[in-house]
Amino acid sequence: MKHDLESIRSALSNYEVEMTPRPDGSIVLTVGHKERQLVRVLDGSCSTQEVIRLIHFDMALDEDGQSINEAVKHCSATQLPTYSREPLFRTRISRLWAMRKLTKK
Repeated sequence: MKHDLESIRSALSNYEVEMTPRPDGSIVLTVGHKERQLVRVLDGSCSTQEVIRLIHFDMALDEDGQSINEAVKHCSATQLPTYSREPLFRTRISRLWAMRKLTKK
């Protein structure tokens, strides 16, 4: 999945954005604002909107409590980060129930 680089550039127009292609087809995205700099690799593992949301979140997050309140505005409760990129379930039972295999006999 390729990212729409122009939509990323326009969504991050408040920041200094540099995009450098890599030999493996991915892109190194460097986002800067004042003294803060953020470097991410766009390899197609998540959607363009998710990349934009995560960059807004990381750039809004600083050490003080005021910036945490601002950064939370860019959080998505439905897409919390997990190691396996699977949806979160409330309990183990609900996960087992969702993963069940039904067979007709």
